[in-house]
Amino acid sequence: MRIYKFQKMYLPALSIVTVVLLLLILISISTYRNLDRDKRKAMWSLHRQGVGLIHSIEAFARVGFATSPLKDSMDEFIREIGKNEDIAYIYIVDSEGGIIHHSDPAKKGNITSREVLFPLQDGVSSQVRQFSKVLRVYELTKAFSPFLSDQSPQYSSKHTTFEGGQSRPYLNHVIVLGLKMIKFQEAQRADLYHAVIMAAILVALGSGALFFIFVIQNYYLVDKTLKETQDYTRQVVANMANGLLSINTAGEVVSYNILALRLLEMDEKDVLGMDLRKVIDFKTSGISETLTQHGSILEREILYQPKSGETIPLSLSVTPILSEDRPISGAVIVLRDLREIKQLQEKVRRSEKLAAIGELAAGVAHEIRNPLSSIKGFAQFLRHTLRDRPEEQEYTSVMVREIDRINRVVKDLLIYARPLTAKREQVNIKGLVDHTVLLVNADAQAQHVTILQDLSGTLNSIFIDENQMIHALLNLLLNSLEAVSEGGRIEIGARLNDTGEQLHLWVEDDGRGIPREHQEKIIDPFFTTRDKGTGLGLAIVHKIVETHEGEIHIMSPPQGKDKGTKVSLHIPLYSSHMEREAQ
Repeated sequence: MRIYKFQKMYLPALSIVTVVLLLLILISISTYRNLDRDKRKAMWSLHRQGVGLIHSIEAFARVGFATSPLKDSMDEFIREIGKNEDIAYIYIVDSEGGIIHHSDPAKKGNITSREVLFPLQDGVSSQVRQFSKVLRVYELTKAFSPFLSDQSPQYSSKHTTFEGGQSRPYLNHVIVLGLKMIKFQEAQRADLYHAVIMAAILVALGSGALFFIFVIQNYYLVDKTLKETQDYTRQVVANMANGLLSINTAGEVVSYNILALRLLEMDEKDVLGMDLRKVIDFKTSGISETLTQHGSILEREILYQPKSGETIPLSLSVTPILSEDRPISGAVIVLRDLREIKQLQEKVRRSEKLAAIGELAAGVAHEIRNPLSSIKGFAQFLRHTLRDRPEEQEYTSVMVREIDRINRVVKDLLIYARPLTAKREQVNIKGLVDHTVLLVNADAQAQHVTILQDLSGTLNSIFIDENQMIHALLNLLLNSLEAVSEGGRIEIGARLNDTGEQLHLWVEDDGRGIPREHQEKIIDPFFTTRDKGTGLGLAIVHKIVETHEGEIHIMSPPQGKDKGTKVSLHIPLYSSHMEREAQ
């Protein structure tokens, strides 16, 4: 589209330049030809005028020879003709170079010092002489022959005398006529002036055409630079990590980027000119304050409720658009999604909380474990001593079982408090799942609970910590056995994602599920909904998953079902530590 627009814009310029160049060529040729033609015409006119005068003088000589003394009348006739303002001089030169007739009597009889152009036989020769600094003379030279054989019956070309004994006059004489070129020069100057004017017009046209091309070229370059700048600015705005909106003083959207539309869940075809007040509360967000008081709002946190229903925490910054002619023409709004930051803050808060609990648990477990060993030893001793008293022996057996339960809790506390490191090695996931199911199979059969396996894909060689993952799946299966009723169903599954870079493990049951108000706290240590639960099972699972740089997701009920719980573990097969070692 841009190329087409440029060509459409450039065609008139090229047309004008082409026409101007053609005019330059045509006018230059025409001017040159006119000047040459006028010069030739003027010279021809001078030549014809001079030839006519020479013929007139020859005619006078013929008539005067018959009616009066030729010599005196010829002198007077040439002087009269020489008075014409267009004639510079007229003289006749004899065969010896002497001037016998001259329009200037003072020069009569002088031997001419100038070279007389020898005329062609029965013809006229011509030349231009520079008579003075300002005057040029068109000089014609002709053999003076007033008496031709076919014009005078008394004259015979074979004799040199006329009838009556008179000798033939003007034999081998030459007449020279000089015509002033003043009018010719004036006409030539006028033509030259006209040519200069035409040349100036042509130069002006050519300069105008060149200037027009220069303007068009500059316009094209400026337009190209502007478009490149606009494209670059548009790309910068479009690829910003934050949403961007600009509004006018009426609150109508003037510009935007795609991320802003995604955050606000707005349709691109309807956004331009839309009143932003319908989407964002201007009063609580501070936009009204910016439009009225021209102040800036930085990093104000708001909660936006889109059509999807999930509340989105947003950071909003508003800056007024100020200009010289108007105090404010609108505002720029920058939106930043705080969901990830909130999650990170929650993780940090949770990590700090769990770290404090872990330190406390480690200290308490250490202090409890040593007395428990002594108490268990004494209980076992009493059970052996009271072997003959079954009723009392049963009490000691209860003591041993409770001590073992306390010891398991202490063990879990130590596992939770102790820093974990995933020792990844090649593991067959099917074998790992079979082994974990075998550990709870007896309890499942006692409750008449069916455990199903859903294993798909190539799961023969997966790099994970086998012992930690067995511990995590075992805790999940035990939780599910506690949640399901008799005759219930539990599913344990594993598969790789489409890229083969992540392992997806899950345990799903059809039990009573987790109340919505407890789902956010279910991973916290010591939080439990069971009477005999310790609240460390899911906390330990979460820690094992974090050790593998994975994520845990709990859905209760699972998608598409009305009861039950599904706990999913997403484990990357290559940790960042392994990638750093590979590099």
